[in-house]
Amino acid sequence: MKKLLLTISIFILSAMPALAEGAAAATAEKKSGLSPLILIGGIFVIMYFLMIRPQKKKQKEKMAMLSAVEQGDKIISIGGIYGEVKQVKDNTVRVQIDDHTRIELAKSSISTIVQKANAPAEVEVK
Repeated sequence: MKKLLLTISIFILSAMPALAEGAAAATAEKKSGLSPLILIGGIFVIMYFLMIRPQKKKQKEKMAMLSAVEQGDKIISIGGIYGEVKQVKDNTVRVQIDDHTRIELAKSSISTIVQKANAPAEVEVK
């Protein structure tokens, strides 16, 4: 889908000079300003599907992941700290890094959940 939209946008961008000449000719003949507006609208639609929509989807997935964090999950923070969640609060989590070392992180600083608390450990197969 992304490749198709990218191909269409490249085609439209490469056809812009020809469309602009056609629009200029149409304006000279009819004084119609509708063609450039359609072109600009098309560019905004393509930008929406290539940039804005995927970013919103990624943001929703991140918010769902952060709301699903629970005690016992193994996580990685944005800073690369591995640990196990020991306590979950509204906006923060307490993470155990080592035997006697615990830190409190903002939920938004969690990068990924490596393993859920109730999920079995994954075994690597070589």
